[in-house]
Amino acid sequence: MRGLIAILFSLYSGKPADEILKIDADEMLTRLHLTEHLTPQRSNGLSAMVRRIRADASTALEGSPAVG
Repeated sequence: MRGLIAILFSLYSGKPADEILKIDADEMLTRLHLTEHLTPQRSNGLSAMVRRIRADASTALEGSPAVG
């Protein structure tokens, strides 16, 4: 699981919330051919991590002041 976390970390690290929400993690993982090698439990765990990251980014955007 640590390897999957490292991949997500490199995918999202340092990006602002609006960019995080634009990232299609499923497409990226498919391009890396990872999804075909994951057990259902690992795949579910990975999906849960992506959902949490996206939810946190969405919450951060809702709480940020409007620009402009």
